[in-house]
Amino acid sequence: MVVSTQEIATSVSKPWLDLRGKIVMVTGASSGIGRELCIDLAKAGCKIIAAARRTKKLKALCHEINNMEIFNIHANEGEAITHDVLAVALELDISAKGPAIEAVVQKAWAAFGCIHALINNAGFRGNFKFFLFFSLCVGLNFCISLRNLCLSKTNF
Repeated sequence: MVVSTQEIATSVSKPWLDLRGKIVMVTGASSGIGRELCIDLAKAGCKIIAAARRTKKLKALCHEINNMEIFNIHANEGEAITHDVLAVALELDISAKGPAIEAVVQKAWAAFGCIHALINNAGFRGNFKFFLFFSLCVGLNFCISLRNLCLSKTNF
């Protein structure tokens, strides 16, 4: 069975059908899946708040995104979108505590005025047994704190 792009697009929930102008915060954005998500979301018209501990890689990612030539699929063919800043880099470590997380969220909100979506993609490398312990104790607290702080400013 062949499914057209239009059929897929019409099955997507209306608010997320068009991602242009949405502000997305991605943790773990300095490499791997997080980095690729940032690039793909930027190509879809999102503004990106890229967060990770490796600031040099984050800055390179944001430079790449901010210098991409994004084309508007809804405009005349070949018409480029004019834009200011599409991506900002924020240093954030998964082991960060409440005040440090809150400071990063404040900077994220200051960058674009809101956050429409949060993708908690931050990871950990090391011993697997330690990872399980770390993930349960620290990682969960980090994700919950970050989510709560992002949502606390949202007006639904």
